[in-house]
Amino acid sequence: MWPVDEDAGWRTVIDDRERFWEQKPGEAAAELMVGLLTQADDGHTLNWSWARAGEPIFPAPLTTLPDDETSIVRLLVSPDGTRLGVRNEGVPGRLAVTLGLVWDHLLDCLESGADPAPWEAKLQATAAEARERAEHQRQVADDREARAWGGAKPTERLRELDRQTHARPLAVLDRALLDRLAALPAARQREVAMWAARRAVENAGLDRAGWVADILALIETGQPLPPWLTDDYGQAAFRRLFTDPDLPHTLITLPNGQPDFLQMSVAFPALTGLGHQDPLAAAIEAVYGAAISHGHEHARFLREAHVMVGETGDIDERG
Repeated sequence: MWPVDEDAGWRTVIDDRERFWEQKPGEAAAELMVGLLTQADDGHTLNWSWARAGEPIFPAPLTTLPDDETSIVRLLVSPDGTRLGVRNEGVPGRLAVTLGLVWDHLLDCLESGADPAPWEAKLQATAAEARERAEHQRQVADDREARAWGGAKPTERLRELDRQTHARPLAVLDRALLDRLAALPAARQREVAMWAARRAVENAGLDRAGWVADILALIETGQPLPPWLTDDYGQAAFRRLFTDPDLPHTLITLPNGQPDFLQMSVAFPALTGLGHQDPLAAAIEAVYGAAISHGHEHARFLREAHVMVGETGDIDERG
């Protein structure tokens, strides 16, 4: 860093005593200002006090704050009303010289009538680059999110449901079906949910157990799920499920290719998912659970689900 002006009276100066090239005050100030405005600081507020004199004239008393203490900028008018003071209450020590150089140059420009902001073009270019980078990053993030949601960005509603349901995994299986479910009226969403839950239960053979069949019949009459099915994340219900000797322990290959998966463990959540108060959440859980419980035949089930919601979609047989 070099002085903006050789006059070292009231000027800010730091001289490395090894400078052998011509000074360029405007360029020096521009570089310093760009650095101040474009580089992240560690939380300090940049503040300053300036008066064209050997030392600041007002206000009194003048104080110095520690380097790591947050400081304040004050615009003050002199007691006689003829001068404006910009008081900086505590510039971090490492920035004091830099700010002094910038203000030296600004005062010189004001006196000479020259353009007082030689850094504007550079700042504009820097801002344009920042906007371009931000737009690129946003596009990359949008593309990544779209891929994770089956090819299209989700609505805010679906994002919210993804925290409590399998909305995103269902989108990967069949994004068109998910969008059609979301567009249904609440009553139809509930109907689709109950239909899918029954398909999952019957496909996995869980209705062989009388207690499962009773629960299915109960909810189809409009009654809520018994609390023990969903309390404590359904642990009691799953213990009963896995220990019931009347239920088959069939192994399937999931749509993602994972082999030897217990069918009842993915079919049963289609039933317990009906406990969601939000009908779309219930529909998502029931349809997703039923789809993956069909294993390698999930594409057939998804076609049937499209018919159920009122429109047949194109399903990739490969899953």
